[in-house]
Amino acid sequence: MKQLSILLLVLVAIIPVFGQNRAGAFVLSAGLPGAYQISKGHDYGYAMLGAEIGLWGTLFFLSNEQKLSQTDYVDYAIRYAHISPGDYSQDYYSHLSRYSSSGYEAGGYNAMIRQQARDLYPYDSASQQQYIDANIYPEELGWQWESLANRREYNKIRIYNKNLKDYSKIATGVLVLNHLISTIDFLRYPLGDNSRVSFGFNGDKTMLLMDYKF
Repeated sequence: MKQLSILLLVLVAIIPVFGQNRAGAFVLSAGLPGAYQISKGHDYGYAMLGAEIGLWGTLFFLSNEQKLSQTDYVDYAIRYAHISPGDYSQDYYSHLSRYSSSGYEAGGYNAMIRQQARDLYPYDSASQQQYIDANIYPEELGWQWESLANRREYNKIRIYNKNLKDYSKIATGVLVLNHLISTIDFLRYPLGDNSRVSFGFNGDKTMLLMDYKF
């Protein structure tokens, strides 16, 4: 976060340099929303720049929270579901939240796989066994929750982690929108003494218009 703040301060400090030519101004406007607007004396540029800083700070926070919550649910599963420490797929962690164990007893994941094999191949024991062998969890990947309450608590941590990912997607979308708005706003300004870019509408179509005076 400290490095990000320093970078933003440097970029703001060189706003006048970029603003001296159109190409540099375009890069500045697209890359750092609000910066070009500030250089032109438009106060709303501060709001755009503040939003940019706030969104990057939010993404930084959410990224750290995601890592921490992932560590939390992995450690929780090691402690209460008795899995071995390791690098597992998200499908594996999802199955941990849905099944009390990996075994063949009621509520176990492998029991579900065995039932699926019977349903898919009711009169073909060879195909049943092939399906079972291909989909069950071996003993080294097994788990057994100490209680239903533990599994539910694990699931809460997982849901929190998923929500953080969703929030990150939303923040990223708003960040992109902020850049887009800044770029569109930049295009509203004259390209030179004899030209101007603007937006117009033709029916339900949005059009980019360029006027040039000879």
